Amino acid sequence: SVLGAYTWLDEHRGSGRYLRQVSAPGVDTKFIEQHRGVLGTMLGVSTAAGAFTRELGLASKPATVRLRFDPAVLGAPSGLNEAVLRTNELQSLEVRARRALIVENEITYLSAPVPPDSVVLWGKGYDVEEAASIHWLANLDVTYWGDIDTHGFSILNRVRAHLPHARSLLMDRETLLAHESHWGQETDPTNVALTGLNAAESTLYSDLVTDRYGRSLRLEQELIDWEWAVQRLI
Repeated sequence: SVLGAYTWLDEHRGSGRYLRQVSAPGVDTKFIEQHRGVLGTMLGVSTAAGAFTRELGLASKPATVRLRFDPAVLGAPSGLNEAVLRTNELQSLEVRARRALIVENEITYLSAPVPPDSVVLWGKGYDVEEAASIHWLANLDVTYWGDIDTHGFSILNRVRAHLPHARSLLMDRETLLAHESHWGQETDPTNVALTGLNAAESTLYSDLVTDRYGRSLRLEQELIDWEWAVQRLI
């Protein structure tokens, strides 16, 4: 019942438990999700999924970062070169890397070379802040590679909010013009002001917004010639 769910949630505020651990009669995770609007109002917390559990002090699905690495930089056993780690645990590791590459697309992330003393992190589009927020990246030479389109530059802008020193890679006019045969269209371009871009990036972003080269133009990173890319990655 809603009252039973309310009582259990109220009594377990700040407990760090998952909703799966609810033990009120007739109440389970799906019941709480279905009645989150009413329960949030009764409990005085947000009715949005993530905020609901966070404001109640309950556990949410942990945020994770997927990365590939030279085993030496993480002190990992030889042969172990990829992992998915909880963000808070990754934050606490001692990392002996010099360079980091954050990549938007998953298959490109899997394909990118991992030089010695380096890590490659999957940015996952607009979820990039999870990777970019890793504090030890502030001490590394960081590059970001995403699509050449308005959202690609918007994501780069988010990276810069955490890592102002991060350099963009393969997100330049030369790369765009060299791959005209692979140009496509964005279905829902953005035109928001991006204050974290440098002069060259801002100019290219403006060209995309104003359709200088074509309507809603985009060049997806997975369509860039691989030899062209690798020469600039290493």
